Amino acid sequence: MAFVGVVYDSGYGHTAAQARAVGEGVLRVDGAECRMFFASDVAGDLEALDACDALIFGTPTYLGSASAEFKSFMEATSGKWARQGWRDKLAGGFTTSGGYWGTS
Repeated sequence: MAFVGVVYDSGYGHTAAQARAVGEGVLRVDGAECRMFFASDVAGDLEALDACDALIFGTPTYLGSASAEFKSFMEATSGKWARQGWRDKLAGGFTTSGGYWGTS
């Protein structure tokens, strides 16, 4: 059984809709389970992600970058990253933007 975690932030609901679609796609794979994590909630409990075989990250694009909430999650992972705590995990990502160049 493969366990996939989808970690995302969503300001207006668009990225949440994308995250749900990603989760539905995961569930179409035989033997795969999916658990959704809101980035600000899991930032204080990164051990919840340790059980995942793969992590998929999603964030809205604001002014050409990730949202502040997602950046806070990223910063919370710095210690785990430095220790290579998720070294053997598969990873992927997605983003949503209102503009062609991620400006809104």
